[in-house]
Amino acid sequence: MSGIYQRLDSGRLQLRRLSLSPGDLHDPVCGTLETVSLGEHPKYEALSYVWGVDISPTPMVLDGTNVPITKNLDSALRHLRRGHGQLSRLLWVDAVCIDQSNAVERAEQVKLMDPIYRSASTVLVWLGPAADDSDVIMRSIQRFNKQHWQTYDFQVGFMEMMYRPWFTRIWVIQEFLLGKNPRIGCGNIWVPWVSFLYAWADAGVNDDAIAREYKKQFSEAVMETFQPPWLQQVAHPTSESKPTSSGLILSRLQDAFEENYPQLLGFDSESELLSNIEKDPTLWSARSDVMRYRQYESPTAKAYWKKLELRRVVPIQYHNFLWHSRGTLRNRKSLSFVSILKGTMNLRSTDPRDKVYGILGLVSDEARESIPVDYEIGPEWTFVPTMEHIIKHEPDGLAILGFLWRTRPFKLSIPSWVVDFTISADTADSHSPVLLRGSCTNASWKWAQDAQISNDHTTLSTSGLSFGKVKELVHFAEGDLQAYVKQFREIQSLVSRECPLSEPLWRTLIGVHNTGEAALDPEEPLRQHFEVLIGASDSETEFITPVAHAYKMFEDNILPIVRGRTFFVTDKGFAGISTPAVRQGDTIGFIFGMVRPSVLRPVDPGDIGVKMEVVEEGIQSRRQQQQKRSFPC
Repeated sequence: MSGIYQRLDSGRLQLRRLSLSPGDLHDPVCGTLETVSLGEHPKYEALSYVWGVDISPTPMVLDGTNVPITKNLDSALRHLRRGHGQLSRLLWVDAVCIDQSNAVERAEQVKLMDPIYRSASTVLVWLGPAADDSDVIMRSIQRFNKQHWQTYDFQVGFMEMMYRPWFTRIWVIQEFLLGKNPRIGCGNIWVPWVSFLYAWADAGVNDDAIAREYKKQFSEAVMETFQPPWLQQVAHPTSESKPTSSGLILSRLQDAFEENYPQLLGFDSESELLSNIEKDPTLWSARSDVMRYRQYESPTAKAYWKKLELRRVVPIQYHNFLWHSRGTLRNRKSLSFVSILKGTMNLRSTDPRDKVYGILGLVSDEARESIPVDYEIGPEWTFVPTMEHIIKHEPDGLAILGFLWRTRPFKLSIPSWVVDFTISADTADSHSPVLLRGSCTNASWKWAQDAQISNDHTTLSTSGLSFGKVKELVHFAEGDLQAYVKQFREIQSLVSRECPLSEPLWRTLIGVHNTGEAALDPEEPLRQHFEVLIGASDSETEFITPVAHAYKMFEDNILPIVRGRTFFVTDKGFAGISTPAVRQGDTIGFIFGMVRPSVLRPVDPGDIGVKMEVVEEGIQSRRQQQQKRSFPC
């Protein structure tokens, strides 16, 4: 293998260019390498693709030598030569144009990503071979058929395409953003990047046909269960039905019809509907089975929930980030680390260091110079200079601590203020942000950061506010609705005893943090629903009427916030919800420059942490706190 690769002169901006030999789809993949200098303006197309882990059973023949390549690259090269007739195709492909066994060369070539992709005649974005009706989707984009983009079939097919690995990997970002007029290919069909992004935005934002079809089929299926044919069938059940919670049935009916669902089903009120459910549990259990199938198990339901899950795989506004970032870079301006990380926090890399190296082509020259590219050091030591640069040179740099909030897997003792850039933010994760109760959370959290890093790169000194030390904890245990209600009552009692603030508990439990007049309004719907939930309503009628709303509030608003997490009260009377790792004695603090409060804990002996100067309320002076370890969560 070493005989294929001759040493490159990085001072002359040298790279290797692949000449891909022509051939039919099933012929061996063959090619030759040639050393060229970027200063001589060589012609080539740059390939943007995801390596994958599976090795092709058929090696590539490179300069007469068999070279193993991944299945995805093998597929890409076969399709690329097929569309080029009998002519060789000049390409730059990182897996074969860089000696992957040479860590020094890899590091040098990473530094050249910016000029390599900017100098290419075009960037070819390879999504993979045709599958899941991708040809239909790509042809629709090719024809710019905006009317078709609004259909259910197109949006399902496009969603399946979005699950392809290219949309989840960090390395491909700079390849796409730096290239001239990228073309996006799937199978044998290639489309301009502008058309693809238009379809992406249009299908995902303007008109959600998947959600519309899901709601339509769901409501129609429920209505069918009130018709004679279905009722006659249920009158002779083939199997024993299991009892179903009345609250769950009402919640599903509300999901199907939203408002006024009792009247739509022929009942005068929700109270009458509830009585009917209790009167004929067998019928309603069968009806609930239909609702469950249409809500979660039908093909349309699976497509609906799969599209919602896509938000955890691909950043929600990823297409906007790509669009606007291309404009910034084409104007010869650089991007900030903060803006890139905000736009790409879900994306992944096989090598942890590449979460930083994979975006260096997008940041300023100053940023690149401050972060050494070295594949022979651990990822932690790539993250330290990166975080130091962000804090020192980007106005909202400390905010990153609030965006990347999960516990780090590092075994080495490195500064607690250095985040693990490989960890994706996920609001459903139990380490997601601290939610504080009380008027303090009305603040916009836009204080300018005031931070310094010690000369030995170990300690961050900063300023902030303290909300006190954790005094009481209630760990939310997994269970049914009644188990949670029991804990809510316990918390209600704790809050009324320990916290002077008048903000209703329900606002903390659903993640709404302000104490405006609406929060105290007895007519506020969510307030009423919560009182029903914990049995605080004054009359039986008041309890019956909004029970479906209360159950839905628990499922949709409260459970996603509290599941697996911990409620806390501090010795200063503040309360909130935090990571399950929070302990008594931890400090709840807000570091200037961040956007959310953090849990702060004294470092263990020998560990490296963050020093925080706490501004006491009403006092201008500051006092130096002991070192704390920060767990932004």
